[in-house]
Amino acid sequence: MASERLFRQIPPFPDNVPTASMDTISLADLRSGNAATAKQIMVACQELGFFILDLHGDGLGEAVIEEIDQLFDLAKDLMSLPDEEKERYLSNPPESFLGFKRRGQAKTETNAPDRFEWFNLSQDGLIGTTPLQPVPPLVDSQLPLFTSFLKHGQNIVTVISSTLASQLGLPPDAFTTLQQPFKPSGTVVRIIKAFASPEQDDLRTSMIHHTDFGTITLLANVLGGLQILAPGKPPEDENAWLWVRPRPGCLIVNLGDAMVQWTGGLLRSNTHRIYHAPGEQRFVDRYSLALLVRPESEASMKRLVGEGEDGEDGNLTAWEWEVKKAMALVRGDAAVQSKGGKPLAAV
Repeated sequence: MASERLFRQIPPFPDNVPTASMDTISLADLRSGNAATAKQIMVACQELGFFILDLHGDGLGEAVIEEIDQLFDLAKDLMSLPDEEKERYLSNPPESFLGFKRRGQAKTETNAPDRFEWFNLSQDGLIGTTPLQPVPPLVDSQLPLFTSFLKHGQNIVTVISSTLASQLGLPPDAFTTLQQPFKPSGTVVRIIKAFASPEQDDLRTSMIHHTDFGTITLLANVLGGLQILAPGKPPEDENAWLWVRPRPGCLIVNLGDAMVQWTGGLLRSNTHRIYHAPGEQRFVDRYSLALLVRPESEASMKRLVGEGEDGEDGNLTAWEWEVKKAMALVRGDAAVQSKGGKPLAAV
């Protein structure tokens, strides 16, 4: 997350809302190879698929905190650009999800328009794997900052991936070799603005419930609004949605569907959504910064561990697999639900 400075600028997170109980993992301990921390992260990724990553006390982590502060300041200016300028850099799904997404372009569970915008910046363009997408001058002037955040985030993802692989009895590079940053992929740095909710009609979902397609997501936000679905509960049960309390100097980390596929369901990808911010925080626009990591486009989706049949997905490349999942959602063929979380003893 951002530093204490940005948290002091907003209303406090309320104490009277149901919050998710999430493991806190120290990045310093994780990078040092602490055995207890390695086991802790494995349990968290099996049981919930979400955890808090504490960046304090680690050189890499402290650098990321500084970059998050700078990018949050930039985010407010970027998402406040005039609509006519944003129109020049709009995404064009399904051909491309890069650039700006308009507010209301997608729907929520009630078929109401969503209440958020985003800007996606491609890893491929930042690294130089492909030409950089067209970007506003504000972004162009800060490309070194975006690139530094991306590289530092990828270092964190590598540590998490190698730790989980080792805990599963796989070679430490089992996952990292399938998501190398210099290979083409759908990985993006994303800035999200969910709009303030001053009116009674605004007290609803901003982004519909979903699981992430990719491998690992690193999320930074200051305001509440992220909710995760309690394991074993249906999304229609409003009492099953738990708020996530942001903490200074920490990232919210969650696994995506690719990690479930590669591990035969051992690791978990949990359903989540963006709701209106709680308490007095609802009167403030909510900004988020995320690194959404996806497999290399040509990576195999074949299961690496666990038992059972791969099915046809095991014969697909990551790009083919992502397109299949995206089209199923568009057609309404796929029910959104949490995936994985099988106990080790059961496979």
